[in-house]
Amino acid sequence: MYRVASLTSTGSRWRGTVDLSCARYLHKRPHLTRGSMALMQPTVASSRQSRGYSGGGPKLQFPPLPKEWEGQYKVGQMFTQQDSLPRLPVPPLQQTLERYLKFVQPLISEEEFEKTTAAVTEFGAEGGVGEELQRLLHERAKTKDSWLIDWWNHVAYLAYRLPVMVHSNPAIGFPRQPCGDQDKFVTNATRMLLGCVKWNMLIQNEAIPVDYYRGKPLCMHHYQLYSKCRIPGPTADTLRTTPINESRHVIVIRNGYFYRLDVLYETPDGTLAVTPSSHVMSELHHILETAPPTNEYPVGILTNEHRDTWYQARERLRKDPQNQACLEDIETSILTVSLDKAHPHTMNLDPSQPFNDYQRSLVAGNFLHGNGSQLNSINRWSDTCIQCCVSEDGGLGSLLEHTGGDGPPAVSADIFLLDMLSLGYDWLAESSPVPVQSLKPARQLRWNISAESANDIKTAIVNNDKLSGDVDLRVVTFQDFGKDIPKKFKLSPDGFIQTAIQLAYWKLYHKTSAMYESAATRWFKYGRTDTIRSVSNISHSFLKAMSDPTTPVKEKAELLVESVKAHSHYTNEAISGQAPDRHLLGLRLIASEAGIELPGIFTDPAYSKSLHFNLSTSQVAVANYDIILCFGAVVPDGYGVCYNPQTNKTIMSISSYLSCPHTDSALFQERLQESLREMRDVMEAAAPLAAKL
Repeated sequence: MYRVASLTSTGSRWRGTVDLSCARYLHKRPHLTRGSMALMQPTVASSRQSRGYSGGGPKLQFPPLPKEWEGQYKVGQMFTQQDSLPRLPVPPLQQTLERYLKFVQPLISEEEFEKTTAAVTEFGAEGGVGEELQRLLHERAKTKDSWLIDWWNHVAYLAYRLPVMVHSNPAIGFPRQPCGDQDKFVTNATRMLLGCVKWNMLIQNEAIPVDYYRGKPLCMHHYQLYSKCRIPGPTADTLRTTPINESRHVIVIRNGYFYRLDVLYETPDGTLAVTPSSHVMSELHHILETAPPTNEYPVGILTNEHRDTWYQARERLRKDPQNQACLEDIETSILTVSLDKAHPHTMNLDPSQPFNDYQRSLVAGNFLHGNGSQLNSINRWSDTCIQCCVSEDGGLGSLLEHTGGDGPPAVSADIFLLDMLSLGYDWLAESSPVPVQSLKPARQLRWNISAESANDIKTAIVNNDKLSGDVDLRVVTFQDFGKDIPKKFKLSPDGFIQTAIQLAYWKLYHKTSAMYESAATRWFKYGRTDTIRSVSNISHSFLKAMSDPTTPVKEKAELLVESVKAHSHYTNEAISGQAPDRHLLGLRLIASEAGIELPGIFTDPAYSKSLHFNLSTSQVAVANYDIILCFGAVVPDGYGVCYNPQTNKTIMSISSYLSCPHTDSALFQERLQESLREMRDVMEAAAPLAAKL
């Protein structure tokens, strides 16, 4: 059993618990777990109607599964606990203000802190504006299942105007797959495509067991990611969802050319079933053999543009009815599958060997941004919620458009696929009830490119290559130790790595920075995330002690333990809906909605400084597979750091921008590994102390 984003092993391959501290967390797959999960069997119709499913059209078949998973997936169980979930709480105002001062203090000077304290005191005064905004927020919370979710989707995603490529969409890279010829390439693509379709069939049948954490059920709403597409708008985008009866196809992309491939068909008994794998493989072979090698006007690259620019370009495309039909096919698809070229430095590798870290960096970059228009940036439709990427060099990965959900729906299908392979189950050998005479060949989407659209595409190519070429992405496998060392000293592996990231930044810049790690708030209905503030006064003291050679090792170890424990404490506050970040956001937004002048706490420079995340981090822990997630740094002078801690190693990705003279991913990578070793050495040297903890 795998677990993602801090799913930690308890000794058995198939056992463990979900850790909600990860930034792009993923749930454990329960298909081989024999826990205390209640598998209830309600009426599917009522469950679906409550979530807006269409009652018309043919019923979707339940997909075949490995016999080892018999009884784990049951129709209708996915949302059995949904109505019992509590609403996201509105934290007490004074609690939020006190916690805000604590996390902002190490980021600013003493003089700045005095001014910030005054602004916070004024905001929280009895009878003041803070109490009025708190009252309004409580009123909003009474009328909604989640007072936050609509705001969050809008502010964090749909109103975000930078390109979603790199800046918003995270990419997931998987272990190298068999490769070396076109047959293996097509087999990899077919397995991933049909594995995702099979997973989506389980979602549509509401057959996934409810996730639990610490004995309490978690919200399952955001697993419904397939058949969703972001649509650009003039000031904010929208998220389009297509019912399963109208979304029976995928889009295959090769050399910037788009092909519609139907994968769900009606069977003689009136149900919807998956097309035979032989048909998919035949059509993929045909696409590879007939797609022109070059494409002067790759329309997909427009989706990598600034959102306002893409909106205007899409409006120009839509003037032509044929282009409207092409857009309709893409935007109503279940997902996209990109058949990517190999990077020049990975195309002639020994197919029997795994990628080394340099090669993994290139492959991860391909998933994240396509490595430029001359390679695979033209093979993307960045608005599709799920994009599968398969490359000729054995690379396998996916991209998530972030609006519809966080980590679980992005990686769960891919782990589902790898778990089936690990059991020796080959779903390509399954029979299909779809009549052969019903099968349709893949159909190329043909665009009419006007002079205006041609110019849009040429501009997009330039902008795309500038952005993709600016990303400094490094993947490194830290072999010295993994979760074993922190656990030896009864410390959280996540907190240990978070502290090491702070120390690496301190070594480079001799200061602290705002640092982001998200916590899942899925205990609550429609819960998504809140912020774990890893930087604290305690961690700040530890950083100063580590850079002072006169500080005794015992004191360094004590401060390290306190720092990691403080991180764990803050994590628990965040997953319980008691962290200050989203609450402060809600107070700021409710002021805007009520026409109240923005209070001084939000115009104070410390507030914007606390949101300038030079360190944006994510834990995606997958116990059994060498998987890595990567994303772009969220500020121009920052780093994006993701890590997959395993028992004896940690796989990490580090991103920054080459255009910034102050950042260097390779140097940060060195300092991070150095910090991990130094922290281990401190704990080892203070072993008698650690043994008492």
